Amino acid sequence: MGVAVNGAAFSSNALGSATGVKTSNNVAERMKAARDNRNKRPKKKLNYNPREISSQLVRAKKSNNAGVVLIRARGKLSVLYKAYASGQYNNSEVQIAIVHARRMVECSRIKVRNLKEEEILEGKNNRDKVNGEQKKRNEIRRRVRRKEQDAKVKMALEENQRILKEKTQKQILFQKRRIHRNYEQSKITEADLKYLEDQIKNNQSDNSSEYDGVSLEISMAASQMSDLQMAEQQIEQQIAMEVEMEYAAIDAALSSAVSPAQAQMPGMDAAASGGVNITI
Repeated sequence: MGVAVNGAAFSSNALGSATGVKTSNNVAERMKAARDNRNKRPKKKLNYNPREISSQLVRAKKSNNAGVVLIRARGKLSVLYKAYASGQYNNSEVQIAIVHARRMVECSRIKVRNLKEEEILEGKNNRDKVNGEQKKRNEIRRRVRRKEQDAKVKMALEENQRILKEKTQKQILFQKRRIHRNYEQSKITEADLKYLEDQIKNNQSDNSSEYDGVSLEISMAASQMSDLQMAEQQIEQQIAMEVEMEYAAIDAALSSAVSPAQAQMPGMDAAASGGVNITI
Protein backbone atom coordinates (compact mmCIF):
# COMPACT_ATOMS: atom_id res chain seq x y z
CA MET A 1 0.00 0.00 0.00
CA GLY A 2 2.92 2.32 0.71
CA VAL A 3 4.21 1.82 -2.84
CA ALA A 4 0.81 2.65 -4.26
CA VAL A 5 0.58 5.88 -2.31
CA ASN A 6 4.06 6.92 -3.34
CA GLY A 7 3.24 6.06 -6.91
CA ALA A 8 0.12 8.25 -6.77
CA ALA A 9 2.08 11.09 -5.27
CA PHE A 10 4.67 10.79 -8.03
CA SER A 11 2.01 10.93 -10.69
CA SER A 12 0.50 14.07 -9.14
CA ASN A 13 3.91 15.83 -9.05
CA ALA A 14 4.61 14.91 -12.61
CA LEU A 15 1.22 16.29 -13.69
CA GLY A 16 1.89 19.56 -11.80
CA SER A 17 5.30 19.95 -13.44
CA ALA A 18 3.85 19.39 -16.87
CA THR A 19 1.14 21.98 -16.21
CA GLY A 20 3.71 24.54 -15.00
CA VAL A 21 5.89 24.08 -18.11
CA LYS A 22 2.85 24.47 -20.35
CA THR A 23 1.79 27.68 -18.56
CA SER A 24 5.32 29.12 -18.82
CA ASN A 25 5.41 28.34 -22.54
CA ASN A 26 2.07 30.09 -23.02
CA VAL A 27 3.30 33.24 -21.26
CA ALA A 28 6.49 33.30 -23.34
CA GLU A 29 4.47 32.85 -26.53
CA ARG A 30 2.12 35.69 -25.57
CA MET A 31 5.06 38.00 -24.80
CA LYS A 32 6.72 37.13 -28.10
CA ALA A 33 3.46 37.75 -29.94
CA ALA A 34 3.09 41.12 -28.21
CA ARG A 35 6.62 42.10 -29.26
CA ASP A 36 5.95 40.99 -32.81
CA ASN A 37 2.73 43.00 -32.94
CA ARG A 38 4.49 46.06 -31.56
CA ASN A 39 7.26 45.73 -34.14
CA LYS A 40 4.70 45.36 -36.95
CA ARG A 41 2.91 48.58 -35.96
CA PRO A 42 3.80 51.66 -38.05
CA LYS A 43 6.42 53.84 -36.35
CA LYS A 44 5.38 57.28 -35.15
CA LYS A 45 7.20 60.38 -36.39
CA LEU A 46 9.51 61.87 -33.75
CA ASN A 47 8.56 65.46 -33.01
CA TYR A 48 11.95 66.90 -32.01
CA ASN A 49 13.03 70.49 -32.71
CA PRO A 50 16.84 70.82 -32.48
CA ARG A 51 16.65 74.64 -32.52
CA GLU A 52 14.39 75.03 -29.48
CA ILE A 53 16.96 74.65 -26.70
CA SER A 54 19.81 76.31 -28.64
CA SER A 55 17.76 79.45 -29.36
CA GLN A 56 16.73 79.72 -25.69
CA LEU A 57 20.35 79.24 -24.67
CA VAL A 58 21.56 82.05 -26.95
CA ARG A 59 18.93 84.45 -25.55
CA ALA A 60 19.85 83.71 -21.90
CA LYS A 61 21.75 86.66 -20.41
CA LYS A 62 21.73 85.70 -16.72
CA SER A 63 22.89 82.54 -14.99
CA ASN A 64 19.38 81.98 -13.58
CA ASN A 65 17.87 82.04 -17.08
CA ALA A 66 20.55 79.68 -18.35
CA GLY A 67 19.79 77.37 -15.42
CA VAL A 68 16.14 77.22 -16.49
CA VAL A 69 17.25 76.31 -20.03
CA LEU A 70 19.48 73.58 -18.56
CA ILE A 71 16.48 72.08 -16.75
CA ARG A 72 14.48 72.13 -19.99
CA ALA A 73 17.33 70.48 -21.88
CA ARG A 74 17.47 67.68 -19.33
CA GLY A 75 13.69 67.27 -19.60
CA LYS A 76 13.97 66.96 -23.39
CA LEU A 77 16.64 64.30 -22.98
CA SER A 78 14.46 62.36 -20.52
CA VAL A 79 11.50 62.45 -22.93
CA LEU A 80 13.72 61.11 -25.74
CA TYR A 81 14.90 58.24 -23.53
CA LYS A 82 11.28 57.32 -22.83
CA ALA A 83 10.44 57.50 -26.53
CA TYR A 84 13.33 55.17 -27.31
CA ALA A 85 12.22 52.69 -24.63
CA SER A 86 8.63 52.69 -25.91
CA GLY A 87 9.65 51.27 -29.27
CA GLN A 88 7.00 53.38 -31.03
CA TYR A 89 9.55 55.48 -32.93
CA ASN A 90 12.37 54.78 -35.36
CA ASN A 91 15.33 53.78 -33.22
CA SER A 92 18.01 55.46 -35.34
CA GLU A 93 16.07 58.71 -35.48
CA VAL A 94 15.59 58.74 -31.71
CA GLN A 95 19.28 57.93 -31.13
CA ILE A 96 20.36 60.89 -33.29
CA ALA A 97 18.04 63.18 -31.33
CA ILE A 98 19.40 61.82 -28.04
CA VAL A 99 22.98 62.60 -29.08
CA HIS A 100 21.98 66.17 -29.95
CA ALA A 101 20.01 66.57 -26.71
CA ARG A 102 23.04 65.44 -24.70
CA ARG A 103 25.14 68.08 -26.46
CA MET A 104 22.54 70.72 -25.64
CA VAL A 105 22.70 69.72 -21.97
CA GLU A 106 26.48 70.13 -22.06
CA CYS A 107 26.19 73.52 -23.82
CA SER A 108 23.71 74.63 -21.16
CA ARG A 109 26.12 73.65 -18.39
CA ILE A 110 28.87 75.67 -20.09
CA LYS A 111 26.61 78.72 -20.43
CA VAL A 112 25.58 78.56 -16.76
CA ARG A 113 29.19 78.25 -15.61
CA ASN A 114 30.41 81.11 -17.83
CA LEU A 115 27.59 83.47 -16.84
CA LYS A 116 28.21 82.81 -13.15
CA GLU A 117 31.90 83.60 -13.64
CA GLU A 118 31.02 86.86 -15.43
CA GLU A 119 28.55 87.89 -12.73
CA ILE A 120 31.13 87.28 -10.00
CA LEU A 121 33.68 89.36 -11.88
CA GLU A 122 31.18 92.14 -12.51
CA GLY A 123 30.20 92.22 -8.83
CA LYS A 124 33.85 92.45 -7.81
CA ASN A 125 34.36 95.34 -10.25
CA ASN A 126 31.36 97.17 -8.81
CA ARG A 127 32.61 96.71 -5.26
CA ASP A 128 36.04 97.97 -6.25
CA LYS A 129 34.44 101.00 -7.86
CA VAL A 130 32.40 101.82 -4.73
CA ASN A 131 35.44 101.35 -2.50
CA GLY A 132 37.51 103.55 -4.79
CA GLU A 133 34.96 106.34 -4.68
CA GLN A 134 34.74 106.12 -0.88
CA LYS A 135 38.51 106.21 -0.63
CA LYS A 136 38.55 109.24 -2.88
CA ARG A 137 36.08 111.10 -0.63
CA ASN A 138 38.10 110.24 2.47
CA GLU A 139 41.26 111.40 0.78
CA ILE A 140 39.65 114.73 -0.08
CA ARG A 141 38.71 115.29 3.56
CA ARG A 142 42.21 114.42 4.69
CA ARG A 143 43.97 116.67 2.20
CA VAL A 144 41.94 119.85 2.60
CA ARG A 145 44.58 121.08 5.06
CA ARG A 146 47.40 120.70 2.56
CA LYS A 147 48.54 123.13 -0.05
CA GLU A 148 46.15 123.52 -2.94
CA GLN A 149 48.71 122.85 -5.64
CA ASP A 150 49.99 119.63 -4.05
CA ALA A 151 46.44 118.39 -3.49
CA LYS A 152 45.51 119.03 -7.13
CA VAL A 153 48.52 117.18 -8.49
CA LYS A 154 48.12 114.17 -6.23
CA MET A 155 44.37 113.96 -6.83
CA ALA A 156 44.96 114.15 -10.58
CA LEU A 157 47.48 111.30 -10.43
CA GLU A 158 45.19 109.11 -8.36
CA GLU A 159 42.21 109.93 -10.57
CA ASN A 160 44.18 108.86 -13.63
CA GLN A 161 45.15 105.62 -11.94
CA ARG A 162 41.56 104.97 -10.89
CA ILE A 163 40.28 105.62 -14.42
CA LEU A 164 42.94 103.34 -15.88
CA LYS A 165 41.98 100.57 -13.45
CA GLU A 166 38.26 100.88 -14.25
CA LYS A 167 38.89 100.89 -18.00
CA THR A 168 41.19 97.88 -17.73
CA GLN A 169 38.59 95.97 -15.71
CA LYS A 170 35.89 96.82 -18.25
CA GLN A 171 38.12 95.69 -21.12
CA ILE A 172 38.87 92.40 -19.37
CA LEU A 173 35.17 91.77 -18.69
CA PHE A 174 34.25 92.71 -22.28
CA GLN A 175 36.91 90.40 -23.71
CA LYS A 176 35.85 87.51 -21.46
CA ARG A 177 32.21 87.93 -22.49
CA ARG A 178 33.14 87.93 -26.17
CA ILE A 179 35.28 84.83 -25.82
CA HIS A 180 32.56 83.04 -23.83
CA ARG A 181 29.81 83.91 -26.34
CA ASN A 182 31.95 82.79 -29.30
CA TYR A 183 32.89 79.56 -27.53
CA GLU A 184 29.26 78.83 -26.63
CA GLN A 185 28.10 79.57 -30.19
CA SER A 186 30.81 77.30 -31.63
CA LYS A 187 29.69 74.44 -29.34
CA ILE A 188 26.07 74.95 -30.38
CA THR A 189 27.01 75.05 -34.07
CA GLU A 190 29.15 71.94 -33.60
CA ALA A 191 26.20 70.10 -32.06
CA ASP A 192 23.91 71.20 -34.89
CA LEU A 193 26.46 70.07 -37.50
CA LYS A 194 26.72 66.67 -35.82
CA TYR A 195 22.93 66.37 -35.80
CA LEU A 196 22.71 67.23 -39.51
CA GLU A 197 25.49 64.78 -40.41
CA ASP A 198 23.73 62.01 -38.50
CA GLN A 199 20.51 62.89 -40.31
CA ILE A 200 22.25 62.55 -43.68
CA LYS A 201 23.63 59.14 -42.74
CA ASN A 202 20.22 58.04 -41.54
CA ASN A 203 18.31 59.39 -44.52
CA GLN A 204 20.63 58.45 -47.41
CA SER A 205 17.79 56.48 -48.95
CA ASP A 206 15.55 59.60 -49.12
CA ASN A 207 15.12 61.80 -52.19
CA SER A 208 18.06 63.92 -53.39
CA SER A 209 16.36 67.31 -52.85
CA GLU A 210 16.15 66.81 -49.09
CA TYR A 211 19.76 65.58 -49.08
CA ASP A 212 20.93 68.71 -50.94
CA GLY A 213 19.01 70.95 -48.53
CA VAL A 214 20.69 69.37 -45.49
CA SER A 215 24.12 69.57 -47.19
CA LEU A 216 23.57 73.27 -47.89
CA GLU A 217 22.65 73.86 -44.23
CA ILE A 218 25.83 72.08 -43.12
CA SER A 219 27.94 74.25 -45.45
CA MET A 220 26.31 77.40 -44.05
CA ALA A 221 26.91 76.25 -40.48
CA ALA A 222 30.57 75.46 -41.23
CA SER A 223 31.00 78.90 -42.78
CA GLN A 224 29.40 80.44 -39.69
CA MET A 225 31.91 78.68 -37.43
CA SER A 226 34.80 79.99 -39.58
CA ASP A 227 33.41 83.52 -39.42
CA LEU A 228 33.08 83.27 -35.62
CA GLN A 229 36.71 82.24 -35.28
CA MET A 230 37.90 85.11 -37.50
CA ALA A 231 35.73 87.60 -35.61
CA GLU A 232 37.11 86.38 -32.28
CA GLN A 233 40.70 86.93 -33.47
CA GLN A 234 39.89 90.42 -34.73
CA ILE A 235 38.18 91.32 -31.43
CA GLU A 236 41.18 90.16 -29.40
CA GLN A 237 43.58 92.19 -31.59
CA GLN A 238 41.38 95.27 -31.34
CA ILE A 239 41.11 94.98 -27.56
CA ALA A 240 44.90 94.62 -27.25
CA MET A 241 45.42 97.76 -29.38
CA GLU A 242 42.87 99.72 -27.32
CA VAL A 243 44.51 98.72 -24.03
CA GLU A 244 47.93 99.80 -25.35
CA MET A 245 46.50 103.14 -26.50
CA GLU A 246 44.87 103.67 -23.08
CA TYR A 247 48.18 103.01 -21.30
CA ALA A 248 50.02 105.39 -23.64
CA ALA A 249 47.43 108.14 -23.04
CA ILE A 250 47.59 107.71 -19.26
CA ASP A 251 51.42 107.77 -19.33
CA ALA A 252 51.33 111.04 -21.29
CA ALA A 253 48.82 112.54 -18.84
CA LEU A 254 50.92 111.47 -15.88
CA SER A 255 54.07 112.97 -17.43
CA SER A 256 52.36 116.31 -18.08
CA ALA A 257 50.99 116.34 -14.52
CA VAL A 258 54.29 115.58 -12.77
CA SER A 259 56.47 118.09 -14.68
CA PRO A 260 54.84 121.28 -13.28
CA ALA A 261 54.90 119.83 -9.75
CA GLN A 262 58.64 119.12 -10.00
CA ALA A 263 59.34 122.58 -11.40
CA GLN A 264 57.72 124.27 -8.36
CA MET A 265 60.33 124.60 -5.58
CA PRO A 266 59.58 125.25 -1.87
CA GLY A 267 59.23 128.96 -1.11
CA MET A 268 58.09 129.94 -4.62
CA ASP A 269 55.08 132.15 -4.94
CA ALA A 270 52.05 130.03 -5.88
CA ALA A 271 50.58 132.89 -7.84
CA ALA A 272 53.72 133.17 -9.99
CA SER A 273 53.90 129.49 -10.73
CA GLY A 274 50.21 129.32 -11.70
CA GLY A 275 47.83 126.37 -11.48
CA VAL A 276 48.31 122.99 -13.05
CA ASN A 277 45.68 122.20 -15.67
CA ILE A 278 45.40 118.50 -16.37
CA THR A 279 43.13 117.19 -19.06
CA ILE A 280 41.88 113.63 -18.53
